[in-house]
Amino acid sequence: MSIPELTQEEMDVVIYDARVGDLETLEEIFAEIPPLTLLNIKDDITLSTPLHMACANGHFDTVKYLLSILPKEDAVNWIKAKNESGNTALHWAGYNGHLEIVKLLIDEYEGDVFIKNDAGHDVLYEVESNGQEEVENWLLKKFAIEETVNEDGDTKITYTAGTESKLADEQARDASFKSATPEVPEDLDKKTDKLSLE
Repeated sequence: MSIPELTQEEMDVVIYDARVGDLETLEEIFAEIPPLTLLNIKDDITLSTPLHMACANGHFDTVKYLLSILPKEDAVNWIKAKNESGNTALHWAGYNGHLEIVKLLIDEYEGDVFIKNDAGHDVLYEVESNGQEEVENWLLKKFAIEETVNEDGDTKITYTAGTESKLADEQARDASFKSATPEVPEDLDKKTDKLSLE
């Protein structure tokens, strides 16, 4: 079956339905046209896909449906599609704090949190900068540094440079610095008072 070419107006209808989470209309549309048509639908100005819109607005069932009608490999690749600012649908889901969508994109469709947008920001950076703590905590637990304490009470940080986000890089650096800084004795002030330049 060949993939029909839609007009921009027809694409805009699909984009709008995804933005408002009109699952019933989307199901009707894709009962009539091949689901692979989704891969060619994007806004002519912003380059945002229906997936961007559904993810940004927290329409979990719509996101799940749109991904489920595509072959798995195509769905995995579609998640990586960037808009004019270089943001993926995962950037938008995370930025807006839609944890269940973030989990779906990552756990079931190999969503990549380390793709950077045109500003050089990955998903973790965008999530943290917009104060989405619940999503941030989940992502950091899944992808970032791991801190363990051995029997001697020493903290060990497991971290692989180059694979984590800027946020994780900073946290690992701060944690490493903190653990490497020797404790200052409490009586240091008393010893300093006795020093004289004479």
